[in-house]
Amino acid sequence: MPELPEVEVIRRFLNLNIVKEQIGFVDVLYEKSIECAGSFGVSTLYDQTVNFVNRKGKYLHLGLDNNDLVIHLRMTGQLYFEPDTIPKDHIRWVFNFKSGKKLYFRDVRKFGRLIIYPKGELEFCKNADIGFEPWEMPLDTWGEKLKTERAIKIVLLDQHVIAGIGNIYADEALYLSGIHPERKASSLAHTEAKDLLKAIRIVLDQGIRYGGTTFRDYLGGDGKKGAMQDHLYVYQKTGSNCLRCSRPISRIKVGGRSSHFCSNCQS
Repeated sequence: MPELPEVEVIRRFLNLNIVKEQIGFVDVLYEKSIECAGSFGVSTLYDQTVNFVNRKGKYLHLGLDNNDLVIHLRMTGQLYFEPDTIPKDHIRWVFNFKSGKKLYFRDVRKFGRLIIYPKGELEFCKNADIGFEPWEMPLDTWGEKLKTERAIKIVLLDQHVIAGIGNIYADEALYLSGIHPERKASSLAHTEAKDLLKAIRIVLDQGIRYGGTTFRDYLGGDGKKGAMQDHLYVYQKTGSNCLRCSRPISRIKVGGRSSHFCSNCQS
């Protein structure tokens, strides 16, 4: 599933390319991929202009004249704006702009969603369902969030606690801060909690800088793969040498999720 860096890379691309574009019509090729939070249909989007593209955690937010759109890519969702090669299969919907340009949504597993809200009723902007963005998390609030007996890896994956982190960047941040993924969150000292928050920001910044992580499905809005997979410390590096101590990277399950770490550096 694309995590915060991947979604942010797409947001930046779309912000440069579809803002000020006016929607002519929408081709819906898989009806379940679009949900309306109200008694209206897709045609309500016609003639509206895209005014901005924002992001909250792993969600994209498109602001139109009279509606707010939320796009959740889920496992295999991909957005293509004017790609060099038009994707032929698994297209779920297409925005046809009046300029003649097109935005395609491709999703092999059909889990991705476009949700249409009336203007001003976008739920996750009004409540605490999604936690702070990592760069906006106050240190004292972060300390309070860690007062739990849950494993720190599980806490990092909880979108109610902190927004946008998934399996890849959780493993990377824990490695960078020297914290074992199974440690109880409440056992972290103040300095460790501070170092972990710093590490989270560092690995997310790296992910954005390298265009996201592509192992299989993720592509940027221009249809290109990311390069962060070439700069990872531990994720999917089982058996490879730790960059710090040269011991082999280990893999265990934490809360049903694969976790990669150095048993020596993250004791």
